[in-house]
Amino acid sequence: MTIQKTLKILLFLLLTTSSFAQTKGWTKDEEHFYATMKSLCEHFKGKTYDTTQRDFVFKEFVYFDNILGDTSKIKIQERIKWFDGLFYQMTHFVDSVGLENLEAKPTTFFKDNKTFFEPYDKDGELNELLPLTLTYFDKRRPNEPIGTLLFEPKTHKLLAWVIINQGGYRYFLTFNLV
Repeated sequence: MTIQKTLKILLFLLLTTSSFAQTKGWTKDEEHFYATMKSLCEHFKGKTYDTTQRDFVFKEFVYFDNILGDTSKIKIQERIKWFDGLFYQMTHFVDSVGLENLEAKPTTFFKDNKTFFEPYDKDGELNELLPLTLTYFDKRRPNEPIGTLLFEPKTHKLLAWVIINQGGYRYFLTFNLV
């Protein structure tokens, strides 16, 4: 066996072992969601989002197909423009906090935080979406969630990252609602 093959096997074992330890107790979907989010953040580390990257972002990371059924080209362009502004803000937030300080895990891991978890509990508005979410936080304050990410179940792509609280009723703002 060559040194190069040995190094590749060693690297593979190291990655799978550390990934397993990090995702113990996670579902396969949650592992896929995490991989999507991590790849997205790593792709934009040290980069600024602009509209030239939009197609790549949609292809790899963000589920945006749900608007394609809209027959109004004006509505589609408005949604895309809105996405560009919001996505830029998200990547700017990651840069400002520092990718090395951010982490995410399944929202179910925050059940002990009653105030945060209320919309996801059995009577909450977001309960049915619970299996499709990860919650992100600053590693320096691991018990204080910053926000929740919603993923599309078939593609494992990011579907929404903004929750609206309107009169005590919470819902994810997805692109078909804009």
